[in-house]
Amino acid sequence: MKRVNLKLISCIFSLFIILSVPPFAFAEEHGDEHGQHENHEEHKEPELNFSAAQLQEFDIKLAQAKSGVINKTLNLTGEVIVAPERLFHIVPRVSGVVRQVFKHLGDKVIAGDLLATLSSRELANAKAEFVAGESLLQLANTNLKRERDLYKGNITAKRNYLAAQQVQTEMSIKRKVAEQRLLAIGLTKKSILAVLQHADKDLTLYELRAPAEGVIIEKHAVQGEVLNTNTRSFTVADLSQVWVNLTVYQKDLSFIHQGQQVLISTHFGITDKTTVAKSDISWLSPTLNEKTRSATAREVIDNPNGYWRPGLFVNAKVAIAKKQADIVIPLTALQTVDGQTSVFVQHDDGDFELQAVQIGRKDFQQVEIIQGLKPGQTYVSKNAFSLKAQLQKGEFGEGHSH
Repeated sequence: MKRVNLKLISCIFSLFIILSVPPFAFAEEHGDEHGQHENHEEHKEPELNFSAAQLQEFDIKLAQAKSGVINKTLNLTGEVIVAPERLFHIVPRVSGVVRQVFKHLGDKVIAGDLLATLSSRELANAKAEFVAGESLLQLANTNLKRERDLYKGNITAKRNYLAAQQVQTEMSIKRKVAEQRLLAIGLTKKSILAVLQHADKDLTLYELRAPAEGVIIEKHAVQGEVLNTNTRSFTVADLSQVWVNLTVYQKDLSFIHQGQQVLISTHFGITDKTTVAKSDISWLSPTLNEKTRSATAREVIDNPNGYWRPGLFVNAKVAIAKKQADIVIPLTALQTVDGQTSVFVQHDDGDFELQAVQIGRKDFQQVEIIQGLKPGQTYVSKNAFSLKAQLQKGEFGEGHSH
């Protein structure tokens, strides 16, 4: 019994010694390991190195941070429309029945393209009248020559010669009128000559052709349909250049005038290049719309790729005032990395580093830098996304890009 008690007392004493050791004695060693691990993971913001050849290859442009002017802008809305002088309504100049249609809605055409053909009795009558007029004129010319010769030879009376001369003049006028009618219908001198030479075997054939280059935006010609001179068979629009009509309300009229710079954009995020255009106000309406109490400010923009479709709703920023700022850089210099607005700065050794910045006022071309850049500091002003791509490539790859 005593042995059991001694063993029990010995175990209790050992447990007491263990519990009396301070807990930090064990944690200290673990803490040292953790501290060493943290020190190992600490690293500097990665730097990038681009050679002069790479800068040229990626068209990376550098600039020095300096003061500049920020435009105060006014936001307006508007719509893209077809320039009226570039809109062509095509109607037949004679009535007829549609034989065949060669072009359809959305087709691109150039001047002279055949759109459709008609069978026109009216055209046939006009051609027949011209052919008859030409024949009668030739007959009158022959008779006048004969009467002139007879009169000169004292064989016939003068009144016969004068009568023949009068008939020839009348036939010449009739023939001229018939020719002018064909020209008004749309025939060319060459096609009229073909009628006289009987090369035009089908007198009823009428051709509808495109008057200019563009795209077909309306089509109302169907095979077998009767068209008259009031029927709009096709509408062709030249969309290589379009108008933007902005709505200017009465309260904003004092800020808007001709020649102001405008940045026009759409709501559709295709790419910056396709949805943004710069222009100037070319015209401001002298009167207000009675219902909306607003004026219209017009801009003309080039549309070589057809992105600016008529009917498209747009937003616009109009520069109405200028404000001086200590440091101004182009918007193209800004990059967003991990949710932070930044720019790439170049050090004296040529390496590039991502630098977080705080921005202030901005317009449609430039932005004010409040913090993060110093005057004279070199930064990437254009195509900074190439460096951003290289930086992200390094982060997902080796972990750095030096």
